[in-house]
Amino acid sequence: MAFITGIAFDGNLDKIKPLLTLYFIFMYSDVQILIVDDDPEDVFIMQMMCKELSFLENVHFVPDGLTLLHYLDGLYENQLPLLIILDQNMPRFNGVQTLEAIRSNTRYHLLRVIIYTDLPDALQSNRLKELGVEAFVTKPNTYEQGLEIMQQFHDCSKGGYTFPMAATG
Repeated sequence: MAFITGIAFDGNLDKIKPLLTLYFIFMYSDVQILIVDDDPEDVFIMQMMCKELSFLENVHFVPDGLTLLHYLDGLYENQLPLLIILDQNMPRFNGVQTLEAIRSNTRYHLLRVIIYTDLPDALQSNRLKELGVEAFVTKPNTYEQGLEIMQQFHDCSKGGYTFPMAATG
């Protein structure tokens, strides 16, 4: 049994859900971009890029689609991210399952979502297009290309850039 903020935690999330909700609201109320990626190395590199570009405080990372949905549930309407960057190939909830869940919830169905992946899956890509994904962006090969893409994500979240819809096979 662990103790979280002085409360005994026995593994039942229902007991601490109100605390987690308050934590997310307090800590991440200025999130403009929410990045969903299960690869710790990719996340670390993207964090470095966002820090170098001076907007790390406006970006939040979650490791999978299920965590994304729990995170969104903890936000007020005016705290929802302006842009979700979603990896296509993840455990627990892949890109399709996550976007289906987002689009099926009236609270989230209008959120802007971009797929960011290194291995596009043609079948998944077709389904993601049907679900209204905004664009597909291939993960870069170099750090410099990554910086450019991160800046484009930031500009896109503010309405200053639109990604072209790429052909995915």
